Amino acid sequence: MDKIFNALGDKSRRYLLDLLYERNGQTLTELSSKLDMSRQAVTKHLKILECADLVVPVWKGKEKMHYLNPIPLKLIYTRWINKFDENRIRGLYELKNDLENANQEVKMKGFVYQIVIASSADKIWESLTKPEFTQKFWFGRSVISDWNVGSSVSVITPEGNEEVKGEVIEFQPCKRLSYTWKTPDVTTEEATTVVFELQEMGPMTKLTILHDIDADNAKFQQAAAGWTFILCGLKTFLETGAPMPSVPWKKG
Repeated sequence: MDKIFNALGDKSRRYLLDLLYERNGQTLTELSSKLDMSRQAVTKHLKILECADLVVPVWKGKEKMHYLNPIPLKLIYTRWINKFDENRIRGLYELKNDLENANQEVKMKGFVYQIVIASSADKIWESLTKPEFTQKFWFGRSVISDWNVGSSVSVITPEGNEEVKGEVIEFQPCKRLSYTWKTPDVTTEEATTVVFELQEMGPMTKLTILHDIDADNAKFQQAAAGWTFILCGLKTFLETGAPMPSVPWKKG
């Protein structure tokens, strides 16, 4: 928590997060062009944000792209706001957000989320691939597959409906899992890809999720918000044994 608050304590670093919120996946050159400081200074600020897991660097060829990771902020919100009147606070925030951003559109080229969980890679892998565990943090949903490359993947709602259908692309136990992601209202050509990467860090594991959904996709904001809650729910479940007491999205 200290690293997060330290990172947020500088206005230049907060502005960098704002820039990545407006358009995710930017290079150092792109970010430096927006700030009145040297590339070296911007690099130092980005390093502090990376150490706090608020920014995740991803190499694409020879370019280092920087992605906003909102998971640590969501965890802070969950830790303290849940102790107060969450519904009222959420309502005020949404009203403020609607009024201030009525004419703004967030543009992001997919997203990369990262979270550190006090659990083994084996436990996290089991939670991601077995329906009896996904139900605990995926808000009652079962993720079903035999996990052979080329096999189907289905996300089933508590009501028994197939919410997402996909195909296993990669399956490296406790290291990397990827599959296509297709909802009933899109064509096979419009299917996106989700990738989970696990890295053990002693008694903890760093989990990274990449989803290549395009910013122009009508479901982009829903997907981004949904993965935030799912990852926070997974961390809460594995570290406390109880599901996260929060409603992930509105119905209707």
